[in-house]
Amino acid sequence: MSVVVNRVRRGFYADSVALMRIARRLAAGAGVRDASLMIGSDSNKALLNGAGLLAADARSAQADDLVIAVRARNATQAKAALDEVERLLAGDGDGA
Repeated sequence: MSVVVNRVRRGFYADSVALMRIARRLAAGAGVRDASLMIGSDSNKALLNGAGLLAADARSAQADDLVIAVRARNATQAKAALDEVERLLAGDGDGA
């Protein structure tokens, strides 16, 4: 069993290459099965939905929002991954 969590950062922009690096780093983390960081455009939300990574709280994301999506073994590992994203987006760490 796994859990999918999303976090939406309203009005947030980051370079797509940096977002892919963060997603790759998260996916390699303990208990994380998949991760994605995308702007909240309709086409990206459709991709997330198709991958089983779109949770209800991110369905209202807009094209100028960042959707952070994580599938992990459990809620504790998912929250740790979301916290790691925030740290990396703030520039506290390498690889972003």
